[in-house]
Amino acid sequence: MISLNGFWDFGFSGELEEYPGADKVKFTTSLPVPGCFDVEPRFKLRRGVGVYRTRVVTGGPVTLTFDGLGPKAEFFWDGRSIGRCDLPFSREVLRFDAGAEGEHTLIVAVDNRADDAHDSLFPGFYDFYRHGGIYRPVSICRTPDWEIGYVKIIPRDIVRGIADVTVELAGAFPQEVEANFSFDGRTPEVRRISGGRGTFSLTVPDFRLWSCETPHLHRLAVSAGGKVCEKTFGMRTVEAADGRLLVNGKPVKLLGYNRHDCHPDFGFAVPEALVKRDLELIKAQGCNFIRGCHYPQSETVLDWCDRLGLFVWEESMGWGNGELDLTNETFRARQHEQTRRMARKSVNHPCVILEGFMNELRSDLEPGRTLVRELAAILKEEDGSRPVTFACNIPFKDISMPEVDVLSFNIYPGWYANPQMSDVQQFDAEGLETALRKYETLLERPEFKDKPFIISEIGGAALPGWHGDVRWTEEYQAELACAVFEHVLAAERCSGLAIWMFCDTRSYNDYRIPARPRGFNNKGLMDEYRRPKLAWNAVTKLLKKAGK
Repeated sequence: MISLNGFWDFGFSGELEEYPGADKVKFTTSLPVPGCFDVEPRFKLRRGVGVYRTRVVTGGPVTLTFDGLGPKAEFFWDGRSIGRCDLPFSREVLRFDAGAEGEHTLIVAVDNRADDAHDSLFPGFYDFYRHGGIYRPVSICRTPDWEIGYVKIIPRDIVRGIADVTVELAGAFPQEVEANFSFDGRTPEVRRISGGRGTFSLTVPDFRLWSCETPHLHRLAVSAGGKVCEKTFGMRTVEAADGRLLVNGKPVKLLGYNRHDCHPDFGFAVPEALVKRDLELIKAQGCNFIRGCHYPQSETVLDWCDRLGLFVWEESMGWGNGELDLTNETFRARQHEQTRRMARKSVNHPCVILEGFMNELRSDLEPGRTLVRELAAILKEEDGSRPVTFACNIPFKDISMPEVDVLSFNIYPGWYANPQMSDVQQFDAEGLETALRKYETLLERPEFKDKPFIISEIGGAALPGWHGDVRWTEEYQAELACAVFEHVLAAERCSGLAIWMFCDTRSYNDYRIPARPRGFNNKGLMDEYRRPKLAWNAVTKLLKKAGK
């Protein structure tokens, strides 16, 4: 496996052109991979096709892997197209014949222009910036004749330490092969794999449970026919039962934030050191939870959540999709594929305790309910060990929530218009409490009485440095955030809270500017450079007092 990370040649083909071909692109500079070209000073916030080029010495059958890029891209090897990316943030694996041994040219043409076609997973109207680039690592390897292509580890019995391990072989594999399964370097257990796939119940010796308090990790090495595959995992279970979210059989209350994996200087290619710092800040504050909005999370984010002990809700990409999207067959097929890829990518991360999709879709429409049912079925088929949910912003009209395991509401009393607080300029704690109780009346419905409930988004914006006692000030945001945390801590029926959001995130300087001053969604309890607002410090004090 050869890493292709580093500096690649770069050319910008212009805002009104399709990719014109490598011979017509002027490669005027070099840019980092991973990286986003539209955060660089010369191309800051520009729209068009960014063309990355590098040279690779290899030959014969190869496997080229992109861990995530977008919004759209096409891949070229020595001038010929070898594939396209229409699933932003998803892992793309390209297998092809590289040709004769020697130096070859790899080009990736990335298009970040606004795309409002109803088959697009990342159109221009989403309320977060559509950065263009190669967001995550790139690697290449020579394709073996066969390999251990996939290993899935599902803890089944955390009393006796039993896990179900599924192995899938890829390529021209033998019909029968002996496989060794070794946990943490211990003496291996031997099983036979027939027909390229097998599932085995295995005992993890001297296992320790994974939790937020004790994030213990184990390692499994699978070897067969000279091939080896190693995976890290955690022994823990997750259930949605009797109106509670249970981890390792015990009720948990999720407290934390929605977090975009984004930064104004790096776009979606956030350096690992900054990812780690973000997550450590959340953990140190007394929180235990992030919702990874609104796209599959990077291995870097999930690895650090595994190590630090942070619960994660991971979701495939969507934001406010309406009927024309929901009835578009290509859009639906892409949702199916991205959700399946996400589940397979993240299955062994113990931090992921909720899986979701389609933030704020029109869940009051029958096509929305059908898609929710289909995506939930895909997650259950690929995993089945985690509850499934989606964030609903129209709970009183919704018809789709019966299809999932956990109820999740995006609600903004105290900020966006609602019957209790539509004209509020100064914070009204009583009005907020009245509004929250109204939403909780939904939980009395017979079909919902056994489902856990999470407030998946709630909050209000503050312009950094603006002070007073009215909307948009840091003081108003701090009062709102503290009141929400206090309500959730006291509400027995509520299993979790994800404040919108951890830090300010770039949106757009367009028609949305009255609600997005500075071109940012300003609801972060930190600003975009992770400088705390008053709300962050107030919540930290509140959680410390509560013993978190």
